[in-house]
Amino acid sequence: MSLLDDALYMVDLRNTDLRAPAIATKWRIGNSTVKDHRKKLSIKAQHTDTATVLSGKAEETPDGGEFKDVQTTEKIGTDWTRIFERFQIDPDVFEIVDDTVRMSTWQQSKALEDGTRDVVNLFSYSARFTRKVEALVDVREIADSLRKWKPTQNNTPRMGPPVTMFVGWADWQLGKGEGDGTKGTTQRILDSFQATTDRITAMRKRGINVDGLLLANMGDHTEAVTGHYTSQTYSVDLNQRDQLNLAIELNLTGIKALAPMFEQATYSATLCNHGQWQRVAGKALTDDSDNSTGFIGDTLHTVCDLHPALSHMDWLIPRDEMITTGTFSGVNTSMAHGHKIGSAEDTWLAKQSLWLQATRQFQTELWVAAHRHTASVEDYGPYSRIQCSTNDPGSKSFTDATGKFSTQGTTTFLIGSHLKRKYSDWEVL
Repeated sequence: MSLLDDALYMVDLRNTDLRAPAIATKWRIGNSTVKDHRKKLSIKAQHTDTATVLSGKAEETPDGGEFKDVQTTEKIGTDWTRIFERFQIDPDVFEIVDDTVRMSTWQQSKALEDGTRDVVNLFSYSARFTRKVEALVDVREIADSLRKWKPTQNNTPRMGPPVTMFVGWADWQLGKGEGDGTKGTTQRILDSFQATTDRITAMRKRGINVDGLLLANMGDHTEAVTGHYTSQTYSVDLNQRDQLNLAIELNLTGIKALAPMFEQATYSATLCNHGQWQRVAGKALTDDSDNSTGFIGDTLHTVCDLHPALSHMDWLIPRDEMITTGTFSGVNTSMAHGHKIGSAEDTWLAKQSLWLQATRQFQTELWVAAHRHTASVEDYGPYSRIQCSTNDPGSKSFTDATGKFSTQGTTTFLIGSHLKRKYSDWEVL
């Protein structure tokens, strides 16, 4: 059924007080789809901003631009839609960078119809604008490509107690230009998909009932382009748009390779430091939910629901929660990227476990983390902590300072309530 046949969607579409981004977010579609539907039905959105633009200048680039000396008869407020449209810039694609807005005001004499004169207030604005993150990725194009894909059939018999295969996609940092750069990272990730498929097949042949799948986005799938460390902008080999597109494509490729092998498959995500948007001097300007991990998860959820072979998947996508929890083959599992963990990891894990039990009635039996780029397993008694490895190209500055480096790979293991440590068969592929 088309969205245009949905009565509730049509109500939102015809509500001219609703902007396209709000409708797109609610219905998990692209802004361009909402605009196309409104254009088809001759629906024009209304805007409350009545400021008349007298003069001004706009400089636009693919990633943003700047308004200079935009003179208006009224205050603009927070809605710059009319200003964007005055300069023929799409307000659904770009947004104002709030902390760059500058305003000045003055009074000017104005002749009235009765021959007298009055004093009016005029305003002048300057501000920078940037491309909206949701406009960086063409969801419709990704969805169209997905519809052309046909999965292979899997009829492998299952025996013994059921277990879940954990696959940790951690710290890819796509766009990181060190070492062999994004090209090398991408190839290692693609190779890991095949290696994971082979491992699941081999385990099933051994009689292990690999019944469920947990594809865990453990964070930092993109490098970002600024604000995280010195010379980051200089060293990246992909801009933000290309990083997000590649991250979504690689995640989707992995999902397509692995999810059809299972009747139970879950994609989880954890918020992370390199995923923080709107950073200045290393500090986030917005809340924790403004994170690329959540955006990648939301986009994947939207497109995968469109394909019958992937519609069976469950999704654990956090809003602003730093710890993602789920129960897999009877094991309560807590996942965190790890950038909030201090030097005393055992204390952090213990306190967070108590907090989860008190606030979510969730007793953690297994912890999974990432962030440190190294494969590690620690037994804390009530639970174990498994730290995921990465396929990124490494860090010259970290190795120069410490002499340390880690072997690249993807962390995999089995989860099961009948297992003594709640996990087994830990291996980095």
